[in-house]
Amino acid sequence: MTKSLSENKRPYSVMPMRAFADRKLKEREIRVLGALCAFVNRAGVCYPSMETLTHVCGYGERKTIYDAVKGLKQRGYVRQLNPKDYQVGVSGWKTNRYQVLWKGDEALPSQEDILTAKALQVRADQEDDLIEDKGGLGDADVAGHARGLAGQSGQKLTEIQLISSELCHAYLRVVQQATGQVRLYDNEIAHARRLALREVSADDVRAATLAVCDQAIERRAGVPALADIVRYFDVQENKG
Repeated sequence: MTKSLSENKRPYSVMPMRAFADRKLKEREIRVLGALCAFVNRAGVCYPSMETLTHVCGYGERKTIYDAVKGLKQRGYVRQLNPKDYQVGVSGWKTNRYQVLWKGDEALPSQEDILTAKALQVRADQEDDLIEDKGGLGDADVAGHARGLAGQSGQKLTEIQLISSELCHAYLRVVQQATGQVRLYDNEIAHARRLALREVSADDVRAATLAVCDQAIERRAGVPALADIVRYFDVQENKG
């Protein structure tokens, strides 16, 4: 079934500027590069399927896409990512994991870079992902958190876990909406627990995250972590 372009995460593409002055690039290579760049994160990572690329580019055959990607790799615009670089088995690894090279000499992306690219792909291309980000508290996380909350009842501990998850997801959604960037749940949940213990509401987290994101964009700073939101609450409480 052909995907609708309305499923694309954003209606624009950001390409390496050097490609426009490169007279050796063929039209199909420029078009495929533009299609790849519609799904990249800041590290240049993307993994649209051949079906997605043929649809976005308007080509009828996958061979056209294959030949264009091959040319882009030879000319240093695209790197095909290898599972062995991430200590992952070949089985299940998507062969269409690419890194668009903005300048041509970029380092390999981190595993986190690969994970954060997932949210920018068409929904169907997100399926059967090998490297999975955890969407909740695993057994190990619960045990570790329990040690940190010694003295809390089992019922209270469960309540804190649920509230922490709600606060973390509230932060993640606002960050993505405000900045277009994706933060990882596992990297932020510890700070969400701190806010849960302080009885901060999800609405308060959303408002604070939006305020901190606006400040970061104005300063041209990086994407705020949840730790920055915690500090924001600390400042507001000290003012009070």
